[in-house]
Amino acid sequence: MTTPPLPPGPVPLPYLRVTEPSYAQRAAATFLREDFVGAVVLSGPCPRCGHPMEFPVVERIFRTPTPGASAPASVSPPVVVFCTVEDVEYPGAPEGEAGCGAYWSLVLAAEAGA
Repeated sequence: MTTPPLPPGPVPLPYLRVTEPSYAQRAAATFLREDFVGAVVLSGPCPRCGHPMEFPVVERIFRTPTPGASAPASVSPPVVVFCTVEDVEYPGAPEGEAGCGAYWSLVLAAEAGA
């Protein structure tokens, strides 16, 4: 699954490695989740720059902890998600770095029937 290129538009935000509580709230409200065998793909607008993005999460990161772990078995550990937009050049971005620099944490609920 690929994201179509963006049409020319205003100058993008400068690159800034930053997080805010509102980023997780907006992502939780706007991102779509696609479940695959062994992975989940989250997609939606980056809560900082607003450009469409995708973020893959492999199973070993979102699987519910094993019994006896420090967290209850019904709670999944948070996943750190970050902006992965590749078709926009953000002023001040480190060479080879994709995205605007935003990051946030989400807790992925276990898939129904899993």
